[in-house]
Amino acid sequence: MSIAVYLRKEYFRAVTLPDKSAHILEFQYRPQTVDVFEKGYQIFHMEYLLESKTKAVIMEFYLNGFTLRGKGYGTVCMNEIADQLGKKGVTLIIAPMGYELAPLGYTGPDQYHDLLAGFYKKAGFTVSGDGDLAMKIIEPEA
Repeated sequence: MSIAVYLRKEYFRAVTLPDKSAHILEFQYRPQTVDVFEKGYQIFHMEYLLESKTKAVIMEFYLNGFTLRGKGYGTVCMNEIADQLGKKGVTLIIAPMGYELAPLGYTGPDQYHDLLAGFYKKAGFTVSGDGDLAMKIIEPEA
């Protein structure tokens, strides 16, 4: 079962990456997906499921292209999406920590798992003790 949450469909957000460069990103929300573009080029995609009015589960996310990785795009996109979900009453976001096989470009599942854990921590998530789950608790707005 999934629940609909109504977010602004499209908007632009100015962000600053860790290298101090400024970027204008366009966020496009659709039911259960978010796509982020910069200058018309898709840079980020996420699929999620709302299990309840307060709990979202990330099914999949990725940056389009290796050249974007490690620059902060994923973190700013994930933080913005979490902020928007939080404004709609979501207080818990859960994400699986990886796959049995690492995606193309990684040396193996262990390397991918370590990188993914680092990414989630930068985006404000907590990684479970057994390392198979990341979660982010969002404080409700007063």
